[in-house]
Amino acid sequence: MDIQNHNQLNCAGESNAIFSSSYNFNKLFFTILYSLFLVLSLTSFIWDIDTLIKVNAFIGVFVFILLNIRIKKEYIPIYAYIGILIASFLVSSFFVDRTGWRFFTPIIFILSSIGPAMILLKRYVYSWGGYVVFYSLTGYFLMLMLSGVDGNSALRFCSFNGISIVMLIACISLYIILNMEGKRIDLKPAVITFIILIWGIGRSGIISSFILLLGLLFIRFRAKKKYIYIMIICLSALLILAYLRWETLLLFFRDNSFLKNAIDHYFRRGGGWDSVRTTIWMNYFNNLDIFRVMFGVNVVTDPWPAGELNEYNYHNSFINLHSQTGFMGLVTLGIMIFAAFKFYNTNKAFFILLLVLILRSSTDLLIFFGRFDFIPFFFIFYFLKNRSVKEPATGNRLNLN
Repeated sequence: MDIQNHNQLNCAGESNAIFSSSYNFNKLFFTILYSLFLVLSLTSFIWDIDTLIKVNAFIGVFVFILLNIRIKKEYIPIYAYIGILIASFLVSSFFVDRTGWRFFTPIIFILSSIGPAMILLKRYVYSWGGYVVFYSLTGYFLMLMLSGVDGNSALRFCSFNGISIVMLIACISLYIILNMEGKRIDLKPAVITFIILIWGIGRSGIISSFILLLGLLFIRFRAKKKYIYIMIICLSALLILAYLRWETLLLFFRDNSFLKNAIDHYFRRGGGWDSVRTTIWMNYFNNLDIFRVMFGVNVVTDPWPAGELNEYNYHNSFINLHSQTGFMGLVTLGIMIFAAFKFYNTNKAFFILLLVLILRSSTDLLIFFGRFDFIPFFFIFYFLKNRSVKEPATGNRLNLN
């Protein structure tokens, strides 16, 4: 299934067409599998359909087996990382007495996420697959917006924060595919995501999507300094205005635009940081000792006020990761931070995407261990594979692997 030469030929040109003129059957096959996996991941999250989760897990494991029939030396660091991660979870479960679905489900999600991550890593996805999924999801939320549904009522089985989770996953996935195909940065998905997440009212989602859009703007136009200066001046003026007349500005927009729900949510929360999340996080850190640092905790038995009321959700993916793997959770976070530093020097687009993923995952249970682990796994695998990446001199193209 070696399609490397085919991929290199595809990436050599500057075509911005979504559909390629010629197809490699293997790449087409994996594009369909990856798109199906992504669709089922997003759909099962929105509607919480257990059958879709099982089908998705089967697809992920099938892809993992299919892509790893022959083990290559360059992927040994990746296999070692996954092996140690699973072993750490098993050791943690033994010491903290983790049983039932809290024991089996994370392992299934880990195994089913490796395959899709390696599809991305091997460049086995056509960009049209990412576009189809992203714009299908966008169409669903735009339909809700046009129907007069507010962001707070959009999702039945999770809070409005779920809107930013699925939109950012679909958007980041699309930009990874575009990057690996060497395509030009397409700003439309970032703009659309930002608009939908304003309607979605979650502050963390709005901030994350704004950083995504701003970062890609700088990458796209960094060769044209005058545009960067204009953006800096406009943003500076906006920040000064916001600082001087913040609440007046918010009240104006609330009365005159579809931002009303997002701004009302801001005022209901008192305009400050989420005290509930802060209390949960501080409770976790205040109860840490050497044993917990090394082996994590069982969220059901760990002393946590109102834990059951919050369904034992720490609202922080990295705390959740540490609670399930102990010290290996800290190692994984370290790998992601080191990867971000490396990407800053070698692949600015990946740096922005990983930064946004880390920021959004810090305020909700977005990754580790769940439906969307193939996204962080991709960045970790890409880093561990340790390829040398150099950005094109033009500065307005996504980088090649």
